Amino acid sequence: MKVQVTTCLALLVAATGAFAAERPETVDLDQAIALALENNYAIRQARAQYEEATGVVMTASAGRLPTVSLDAGYTQVDEGLLKTPAGTTAGQPESWSTGLTASQVVYAGGAVTSSIKASKEGQEAAMAAFESAVQQALLEVRTRYYAVLLAREQVGVQEQSVKLLEEELANARSRVKAGSGSPFEQLRAEVALANGQPPLIRARNDYRLAAVELLRVIGLSAGEWTLESLVGELSFENREYSFESVLASALANRPELRQLEHRMNAAESDVDTAASGRKPIVSVFGGYEVRKSSYTRDIGTTVDGWNVGVQGSWAIFDGRETRGRVRQARSRFEQARLTLDETKLLIETEVRQAHSSYLEAVELVRASQKVVEQAEESLRLARSRYGAGAGTQLDVLQTQVALTEARLNEAQALYEANVATAILIRVAALAELPAEVVRPGEPAATEAAAE
Repeated sequence: MKVQVTTCLALLVAATGAFAAERPETVDLDQAIALALENNYAIRQARAQYEEATGVVMTASAGRLPTVSLDAGYTQVDEGLLKTPAGTTAGQPESWSTGLTASQVVYAGGAVTSSIKASKEGQEAAMAAFESAVQQALLEVRTRYYAVLLAREQVGVQEQSVKLLEEELANARSRVKAGSGSPFEQLRAEVALANGQPPLIRARNDYRLAAVELLRVIGLSAGEWTLESLVGELSFENREYSFESVLASALANRPELRQLEHRMNAAESDVDTAASGRKPIVSVFGGYEVRKSSYTRDIGTTVDGWNVGVQGSWAIFDGRETRGRVRQARSRFEQARLTLDETKLLIETEVRQAHSSYLEAVELVRASQKVVEQAEESLRLARSRYGAGAGTQLDVLQTQVALTEARLNEAQALYEANVATAILIRVAALAELPAEVVRPGEPAATEAAAE
């Protein structure tokens, strides 16, 4: 199912909690993606950054709300400090007070409003960055998963090659015993078999390393899994992607563009925040205070009362500080706009390259599959000719090598085609994503339904 990512949704599968609670016996591509959404460190880091941006919004929004403070204090002074030159006592040795004060900013030249707007734009930018991190992580998971399938396919090809060489060696020995073959043919078959062992050893090691890399990008320890846990077949399904459609999708849906747009909007709001320094700030306050009376030594005797007022300030001249801040903010806005325009051009280039690589990969798959069919038929004919005495053992060994090469090329082509598809999906924001997604920090759909 294809799901378009919007600014109000991020990519977190509701069902990933099941994987965290109980490890699956086998892991295919869908399960690898689900595990990565839960455990990948880049995704978790982006989720934490979104939480930070949410805190910035809360901080900025506090300017619209009143502040309430409770103050209390107690002081005791040595009576020697209260003596006057005439020998009398001035003041009281003990004093205490407590008071409740509330204040509210009435007008701040638009600074509060623009700060809140900028923080919300920053929050949306963090959401887009989270979506981008998810898409990039999914691309890496897909690439590493296909690398595992390629490595396993290469192991299978090399094992088939060794098996064919073992069969040829057995045939050569049989001919020597029957008197119809020469020891030289047997020796050549033994050498060919020995030469086929190192590629198989390397292929098996590459398979193990590919599995380790896959688990790393998922965010899991390789010590908890075996090669048998990773399942799937290296196959390829050709899809039709026109350049115009993928480019339009990229320009409309790439989270990187939304992130830069929100940053540009935030920078524009910062201009208004900086310009607010030219305007006055007005606030109202009120409170109630209880304190010890200054005219009695009885600590229990108190006075109390309330107070209200209006406070304002206006920087008539600040040494052009506000002018400098406005200039800086406008420069940051212009930089953000230029970055957005440049990124659009870079994305168009990415889409062109990815689409071209995809078309190349599709053609390579078709060509490699045709070559495998021809190589298999060539080996069959070489064996028939050799059995009939019309061919040589060298012909058989050479066609076996050609078949192994053709099968390896086919596996490589299938891998490259799948990777090219994954890259095209990423750069064009065509990712096939889970249907159930939530914002970072919000409960998953299944958990919310349970509550």
